[in-house]
This record gives sequence, structure tokens and C-alpha cells, in this order.
Amino acid sequence: MDPTVAAAVLAAALLHASWQALVKSSGDGVVALAGMNLVSGAVAIALLPVVRPPIPAAWLVIAASLVLHSGYKIALAQLYARADLSVGYPVARGLTPVFATALALLFLGEVPRGATLVGVIAISLGIAGLVFERGTRGVSAASLLAAVVVGLSVAAYSALDAYGVRLNGDWLGFTAWLVVVDSGVFLAYALATRRGKALAQWRQAWGRTLISGALGLASYGVFMWALARAQVGAVAALRETSIVFAAILGTLVLNERMSGVRLLSVLFVACGVAAIALLR
Repeated sequence: MDPTVAAAVLAAALLHASWQALVKSSGDGVVALAGMNLVSGAVAIALLPVVRPPIPAAWLVIAASLVLHSGYKIALAQLYARADLSVGYPVARGLTPVFATALALLFLGEVPRGATLVGVIAISLGIAGLVFERGTRGVSAASLLAAVVVGLSVAAYSALDAYGVRLNGDWLGFTAWLVVVDSGVFLAYALATRRGKALAQWRQAWGRTLISGALGLASYGVFMWALARAQVGAVAALRETSIVFAAILGTLVLNERMSGVRLLSVLFVACGVAAIALLR
């Protein structure tokens, strides 16, 4: 991977973990994610006059991606209602490079390198350590299911969005329109299911909402830019170095326990994603 792309995705990983921590600590995850969409959608709307609209075929990709993005956010909110950030986040995101590599191979013809297989093994070991950290009580069945849905959704929209930006030939135009449509749909969902609670939480925590929205948009924008320039599996894997940042934030900011087993598991996952992204 080009060093500039790698450095940009690493920076995006830190931003990604930061907004995840804000969402986890916000109370209602659906409302917090919708607040992020309110901010990111407004910025994306401002970009529309200066970007080209997607080609007709790309609109079909946006429609399919919209379903995956919405499913991801709903599953993420469910996950954070049931699990610590430093457990739920690594389990969910640790699965993403595995799924993304497989989907990119099947649908985009991107053949993984030998280092990818080494990374998959390391990630699997790290996930196993997190799941069984305190026996089967470490992660509930509902939490594990939500984590799998999150990981699979991210992998699927990563592969699909990569196809979309390459098909469209303009990553910024595709991204801006996708964010606008995605934000509008999820905002409608949040207002329909939470009603006055959403508006009250956004007013009360306007600073948190603004910051998380800015962080999320910047992180996703870099991710989409990188997908137009590198293999999906490598980009998705490098992005998941945010697992390490999330574990640190969960311990330092949210006062979650960092056991030796959890630390070792997170290190295994981090080594795995590094192998996938950086080794040849």
C-alpha cells in the first residue's frame, strides 16, 4: 500500500475510534448515530453544488449500500447497549477484515496476499480471546450476534462502496450523495422511533453531536478516498487499527477494565490487521 494512503487510513482509524467512544458514552446509540448523521448530512449537502452527481449505475450501488449502512448502525446501537466499548468494538471490527477480504475476492477479484492469511489467523485468535475472556460470560450471545452483524455489514458496504467509487470514477461525488441519502434515511428512522427524545438529546449534548459528526465524516471520507486507491481487504484491515485506539479510550475515558487477556487479545487483532495491510 502507498505510504500516504496508509498514513491517512491510520489517522482515520483514530478518528473512527474517537467517535465510537462518544457514541458508546452517549446513552441512546440510535439517537447519537442519528445526531452524527445530522452533522455529516449537512456538510455533504453543502458539497453537492461542487461535485458531479453519480452516474445511473452508481445510484443502484448507493441504494444497496444504504440498506447495509442502515443495518450497520442499528446493529451497532444494539451492540453498545449490551457490551463494553473495549469488548464490543474489537469483536465487531476484528471480524471486518476477514469478511471484507473474502467479499473482495468473490466479487471484485482481489486475490489476498500470503500475509493476509497470517493476519486472519491472528485476528481469529484475538477475537477468541475477547469472547472467552471471562468464559462464556465475557460476551453474551446477543452481543456476539450484534457484533457479527456489525462486522459483516461493514465488510459488505466496504466492498460495495469500493465498487461504487471505482464505477463512478469520482469518489467525492459518490461519497457526498451516499452520505446525504444515508443521513436522511437514518434521521427519519431515529425521529420515527425516538420522537421527542432525539431532539432533546441533540439539544442537551449539541457539542458531543457536532464533534462526533465531524469525526465520523472525516473518517469515512478518508476511507472512501482510500478505497479508490487500494485493495478493499488492505484498507479495511488498516482501518481496524482503531481497535487498539478503542481499547485505550474505553479504559482511559470510560473507565472500562483492561485485563491482561483483553490486552493480549487486542494486540493479536492489531498484529493481524497490520499483517494484512502492510506486509507483502
